[in-house]
Amino acid sequence: MKINIAASHRFHLLDLARELSDLGHDVRFYSYVPTKRAIQFGLKRECSHSLITIMLPFLAFIKLSKGAYWSIKLSHIILDYYMSWFMRPCDVYIALGTVYKKSFAAAKLKFGAVTILEWGSKHIEEQQRILAEIPGLKRQPAYFTERSLRGYALADYIAIASDHVKQSFIERGVEEKKLIQNLYGVDLSMFRPTVLTKNQPFDLIAVGAWSYQKGYDILVKVCEYKKYRLLHVGSIVDLAFPDRPNMVHTDSVNQPELVKYYAQAKVFVLPSRQDGFAMVQAQAIACGLPIVCSQNTGGRDMQRFLDEKKWVIEMQELTEEELEKCIAQALELAKTQVGQRAYSGDVVNQFTWSAYGYRYNSKLTDIVAGRIFERGI
Repeated sequence: MKINIAASHRFHLLDLARELSDLGHDVRFYSYVPTKRAIQFGLKRECSHSLITIMLPFLAFIKLSKGAYWSIKLSHIILDYYMSWFMRPCDVYIALGTVYKKSFAAAKLKFGAVTILEWGSKHIEEQQRILAEIPGLKRQPAYFTERSLRGYALADYIAIASDHVKQSFIERGVEEKKLIQNLYGVDLSMFRPTVLTKNQPFDLIAVGAWSYQKGYDILVKVCEYKKYRLLHVGSIVDLAFPDRPNMVHTDSVNQPELVKYYAQAKVFVLPSRQDGFAMVQAQAIACGLPIVCSQNTGGRDMQRFLDEKKWVIEMQELTEEELEKCIAQALELAKTQVGQRAYSGDVVNQFTWSAYGYRYNSKLTDIVAGRIFERGI
């Protein structure tokens, strides 16, 4: 099949492009990721169609405006119009939601392509409802919600990663048959079973943006009360990091370096209020840590792939008491781990990007075969 994949940043779409190409498809990956960098992530040179030269002035606007919504809106429009006018003919068009809209209609009209919108979080209306409850958060203009909803309607399918995201779409009237659910992967060449550091290990590790949205305000209260040693790796967003001797912050690091931080902690924790599928959880599982997560992270989707479900502990409600209980349970589990922490061979079989690509390819094959049958060809 000829497959066009349109992103902006790399996201998981570059991984998808690489895997579908390796499975024998003729793939073209459009983004403003420089081709040289795309190759570093395993994409074949001939698959990369970098728009960095075209997009540089608009990326500069975003930087100069400090991420003003008008500049982001402009960059989305430019990318979408480019794909509408200049994408090559294809059988399948896969594109990032919100960024792309008009090009879905163009791919169908010009080439009769199957169109798939990639969406990484809950339904936009549910996402905005949750974000509206976050104190002091700057509200996103209605334009982005309207653009997302229009993309949902235009695309033949919507690709998502987790069950809680699926339910948010169904609750808002999207038919289940339009949803393609497929768990994202993890690079096992970077993330592998670890041996817990013996010299003053941290009780807990949190990785990613330090924010109210991730539920870290609740985590702070539990750590203050229980005196848990917490390590955070990532950027500080809208929540001040506590000045406490038992809580340590480290700025964002390159992905290959994260494994040495996972090795320093007993339990990974993410009590998020809104996360489509947190790929850092898959990293932590690959490194052998027990997971504590909310119902909004995709943790239970990973749990289904594990022979021993106990390693993923899902909070039943977003409260300090529930988080405290789940952390205590996870720490007891961590005590049973001796030497190399590797508790499931299923990680190798199910959580890889190649497994993700294989599942995606199977769905594409079924969709295209079904369309051929409907047309009577």
